[in-house]
Parts: sequence; structure tokens; C-alpha cells
Amino acid sequence: MRLARIALSACLVLAPAAEGAAPPLSPGEKPAPGSTEAELWYGMDQAEKQIRDSPLRVTDPALNRYVQDVLCKVTADYCGDLRLYIIDVPVFNASMAPNGVVLVFSGALLRMQDEAELALVLGHEFAHYRQRHSLQSWDKAKDTTAFLATFGVLTWVGGAGLAGGIAQLAGLANMMQFSRDNEREADVIGFGIASQLGYDPQAGVRIWQRMLNEEKANVRAKHSPVFASHPETAERLEDMAAAAARYRGVDFKTNQQAFDAATEPYLQNWLEAELSRRMYDTSIQVIRDLRAGARPELEGIYDFYQGEALRRRKKPGDLEQADILYARAVSNAHAPAEAWREYGFARERSGQSAEALLGLKTYLAKKPDAGDRLFIEQDIVRLETKP
Repeated sequence: MRLARIALSACLVLAPAAEGAAPPLSPGEKPAPGSTEAELWYGMDQAEKQIRDSPLRVTDPALNRYVQDVLCKVTADYCGDLRLYIIDVPVFNASMAPNGVVLVFSGALLRMQDEAELALVLGHEFAHYRQRHSLQSWDKAKDTTAFLATFGVLTWVGGAGLAGGIAQLAGLANMMQFSRDNEREADVIGFGIASQLGYDPQAGVRIWQRMLNEEKANVRAKHSPVFASHPETAERLEDMAAAAARYRGVDFKTNQQAFDAATEPYLQNWLEAELSRRMYDTSIQVIRDLRAGARPELEGIYDFYQGEALRRRKKPGDLEQADILYARAVSNAHAPAEAWREYGFARERSGQSAEALLGLKTYLAKKPDAGDRLFIEQDIVRLETKP
């Protein structure tokens, strides 16, 4: 059943469970002792113990408080049953385990552009939790020969190797999403919750359009069989657009400023982590899409990192394009100090020694504690004494 054909009203948020499925989880409810669900929760509880002490966990109080606040808006009476963990892994992933553990990866926060998008994603994951989709899929999957093989693949989310409890929860939580019907139901419920809270209904359109762009740019993995049961990205984009069209002309919120205040302190770290994946085709697309919707003061940051992705990719013409982006980056007062360093090297490549010196000296002035200071100073001396 397509999202566009379902009435997205309040009744959807309180939709009954499918025939034969367990009823939706109630706030504060625990599984019956000795049940399959209790076993599943026990496994998740053990994994959570490792997550609490994981070096990948982002513990910054301000960021956690902000995401937690949005989570509580979305989940309402269930908020007290949930524990949030922001994980420093540069891929788009979020999940809500059966026992109430919520994982949000930094790669997801990087790819979101406002609070409406965050609320939609959290609403989708909450739907999986509340509707007990994990239990349904666990019952179907745990006795199959494909179970362990699939779990092994999913603990390497998007090419990022995970360890311990994060691997268990991320792998199992993603594995629970076998059913296309479950995914579509979560889309419907997540959209309904976010819309009722007054969030921009176009948020899903924006997210899935960017996901489709990134998917098309990914030359390494096309149509992975692991996710064959998920609705196609293009289909989800179409459904979200049809649903959002019902709300045209109505004023909705994105809470852009609050989202920016919480996430911008991490922006450059997350962009560096994105490039560390060495999936430059997709990174270029991700950064291009982010820049398209960015405020002017962030454009220099995105120009620099897109230039870095091109320079590191090393395809024909990439270095020339990178040099153009470095020059555009330093024209922005908020560009990273590193943009001046790369601008200097770019000017040297084009034989402009004076501009090269300006770039390198500006870099050191803006970042006096630069780890490569001695090397840059040697480059400056070399340029100054060059015949």
C-alpha cells in the first residue's frame, strides 16, 4: 500500500497493529518474562552496557540535550522509556532498538539540514519501536540460515566497521527492517507525527531527494541485496512528495536556528569524517547538496571540503576544479583556515608565487598552533627565496 493512497491524519498515529501482529507497545510497558521479546530485550540490554563506555559515543551535553528534546517531542509519553546515544560514525543511520535504545549516527546529523528533518527521521524510528516491528522480524529471521550472514554484513554499516554493542544494536536494529510493509508503515507514522507537531511536511521530500542523489552517485554499491526488501528510494521520495502536497499553503516550522546552534560546532569534524570514508563520489554529492541549502556564512566551509574531496579523488580535472573551489572558499570570511593553505598551494601550482605566499601566511596567522606549521614555514621560505 503506497503512502500516497493513505489518509495521513491523526488516526494513523494511533493505527492498530496488523492482523496477527503484537499490539503496539504502550508507554512504560515491559515484555512478559520468558517471552521471545524478553530475550530480545535482554540481548539489547547487554549491548547497551558497551555503548555507554564506547569511545565512539558523543557525550557533548549541548548536542545530546538538543537531540533528546526533539526525541521527546516526537515520542511524547514514551520519552521516559528511551535512552539516546549519538554515535560518531560518518554514515546516515538511526535506529531505535526494541528495549528503547536510540542510536543516531553523526553521518545522519551531517546530512540533515533542520529540525523538521530530524523529527521526521526520529518519528520513523519511533514507529518501528512502538509497533514492535523488531519482534515481528526477529521471529521470522532468527531461525533462518541467512540470519548470521546478514547480521555480519550489517555490523559494517555503510563501510564503517563497528565494534561491540554498537555493532550489535545497529546491526540488529537494521536487520529488523526486513518488511516493506513495516517500512511503509513507519514512513506513514513518522510523517503523521512530525506533521501534527507542526514540522515542515516537505522535510521528507528534502531528505529522500538527497538520499536519492547520494545513491545515484555511489559507484561502489548498487542495489545491495541486504536491503532488497526496503522500498526503493525513488518510491519513498514520490510517496513523501504526494503526502506533503496535502499541506501546501500552510505555515510550518523547521526550527532551523536551533538545529544550527546544536550541530554547527561539529560541522567541520563531521565533514572530515565524511572524507575519511574515501567514498569521494558520494561525499562530493553530499557536500554539494548541503551547500545548495546552506546559509551564506557556511558556504566557504562547504566549498573547501568539496574541493578537498575532489583533490583526494584525483580524477582527470578534479585538481583544477578543487583549485577553483579553494579560491571561492577564501572569499568567504568564515572559511576554515585550511582553505587558505590549499589556496596557497593552488596558486603555487599556477605559478602565482605572491598569491601562494599570501595563502600560506594567512593560514598560519589564522591557525598559529597548526600541526604542520614547521612544514608550511619551510614552504614560505622556499617561495620567498625562489628566483
